[in-house]
Amino acid sequence: GAARMGDVLERKGYYNELVHVFETIREKLSICERELRDDMEAKIQVEEEIAALKRQLMELRRQMAATRRTKRTNDYFLAELEAGGVRAAIAHMKLKYASIPIPKRAHTLRRDFRQKSYQGASSPLARHKLGSSADCHHQGVKTKDFSFTAPAGHSVTVRCYSSAGFDGATLPVVVFFHGEGYVTGDFDTHEWLCRSIAALGRFTIAAVDYRRAPEFKFPAAYDDAYAAVCWVAEGGLGDVPPSLAVAGDSNGAAMAIACCLQARDHAGETPGPEIQVQVLFYPWIDLRPDAPAMQAEDTDVEFLAGMDWNRTVYAPPFTDPPEESDDESSIEPPHPLGEDGRPWFEDWRASPLLAESLADLPPAFIAYASDDPLADESVRLADRLRAECGHEAVHTLHLQGPIGHGFAKQSELPQAHAAVSSAAAFLSAALRAPMSPVRRNGDSASPVRRGGGAGGAAAAE
Repeated sequence: GAARMGDVLERKGYYNELVHVFETIREKLSICERELRDDMEAKIQVEEEIAALKRQLMELRRQMAATRRTKRTNDYFLAELEAGGVRAAIAHMKLKYASIPIPKRAHTLRRDFRQKSYQGASSPLARHKLGSSADCHHQGVKTKDFSFTAPAGHSVTVRCYSSAGFDGATLPVVVFFHGEGYVTGDFDTHEWLCRSIAALGRFTIAAVDYRRAPEFKFPAAYDDAYAAVCWVAEGGLGDVPPSLAVAGDSNGAAMAIACCLQARDHAGETPGPEIQVQVLFYPWIDLRPDAPAMQAEDTDVEFLAGMDWNRTVYAPPFTDPPEESDDESSIEPPHPLGEDGRPWFEDWRASPLLAESLADLPPAFIAYASDDPLADESVRLADRLRAECGHEAVHTLHLQGPIGHGFAKQSELPQAHAAVSSAAAFLSAALRAPMSPVRRNGDSASPVRRGGGAGGAAAAE
């Protein structure tokens, strides 16, 4: 019995020792878990501190870049003011505009331009025509608003002006982009111009309400413009148009050319829209701040300073963080960079005159005034088109002043009537097929083969 008791006690001691060992392991495990939690908390804290330091570093880099831009801009203005003459005058106007908050100045410009558009008519009759009147020879033109969803997801409005008694899509369609520096201008300010072309040529004019600066930056306006051209070409107005053209004034003319460039170089399974002709009123197609038109001595200082402001507020934002040059010797004001690393205004979507090639573009009608500060750009464009597309690819209307920039929408000017009539005649010759698009006896007119020669559309099939 004593031996058995001893054996039990021995086993109990072994179990007690085993329990002690387990308790020791469990205690050490608990300590390790606490230490691991502490380490994880410390790691998270360190990571948060590192992230905060990175944010501070990024903010410092942004501040340093902004300081460098401010210094370079100030040096630029100082050099321009010291240069004297027109350069100093333009710099002075730029500084004046820079002192006004951008949204406030944009609102003022839009309001004043709309008022000027209506007050500029020389008679009550002309003023009445500028709106949506049924009087005078515009009685045959009706309007209808359409809208479509752009690839970016927003809605774009298109206002169509079409001859009465015609379904808009059965007529040749001219997609029109209004001008006024990407900032002002709208359907109403260009109503007379669109109605007149529609009435004189019996076309459907599809005016596009693209997104404007400063609320939307480059390339928003162009994106809407090309999306509208594609939408119309694909039958957005109810049917595929028998022929298609683009038109615009000032920066709207630039968007028209850019659409032609994109349609020519369209990449994808399906071909781009087939544009037969382009009508360009006094195009603004070189947005570089040192463009030749911006350097002319005998020029309209206030106008050029205003165009410079328009370009500035249309510019895309700087990259974040901006990659700035450390070259302190440069006094040129910094500019945001485009997708290819060059200044954004050298992009063909902003400055189509700088496109690598203008070959194979549709024939162009270019109207400009001799006293337009941007007349040089019309001349340069015409010269390039003749050199790269042939002499028959460009037709110019050079009007004598004083009428300046923006004359085509001013119904009180006889030069505006001459330009609109010439443009309508050019469009009619280029877009009209030998067979009328009017439906007869319930039959649709024969479709027009696209891609005709330099002078107009191909024969009906």
